[in-house]
Amino acid sequence: MIFFLDIDGVMVHANPHRQVEQATDGFYVFSSAAVETFNAVFIPKEDQVILSTSHRFKYSLEEWKKLFADRGIQIDSLALLEDVVQKVDHRYTRKDEILDQIACQNIRPEQMIIIDDDKSLNDLPQVLKSRLVLTTSYIGLAEMDLPNLKNILNR
Repeated sequence: MIFFLDIDGVMVHANPHRQVEQATDGFYVFSSAAVETFNAVFIPKEDQVILSTSHRFKYSLEEWKKLFADRGIQIDSLALLEDVVQKVDHRYTRKDEILDQIACQNIRPEQMIIIDDDKSLNDLPQVLKSRLVLTTSYIGLAEMDLPNLKNILNR
């Protein structure tokens, strides 16, 4: 399975009224609920993560793997959502980025799941939207999302 994974609003809350805790490595501490929920469905030796977060270019793939490992998530296969199209148009959204990646890699819907809080993803084609877990940004990924994740993975 290929997981398109965001950070803000998924692995950490995106509540502007609460500060996100930083780890000693300088990046956010992931919510324990997000880590537990993700680990309940992610198989490190089989699954791949494509980071779709806006933070994706801050670190190398090896640094990202270490950041995740330090937060309790082992990822063996990791990639970054590519900037397939030069974004000269400010209306280029996360939806557009993911659609471009899917097209470039010929990813079939049944091969993927998208975990994100970006509302532009509501405009995905239905076949892809059915593979979306749209988190509540003020909370992030949580146990309440687990039934939806498992439902998508069992299709």
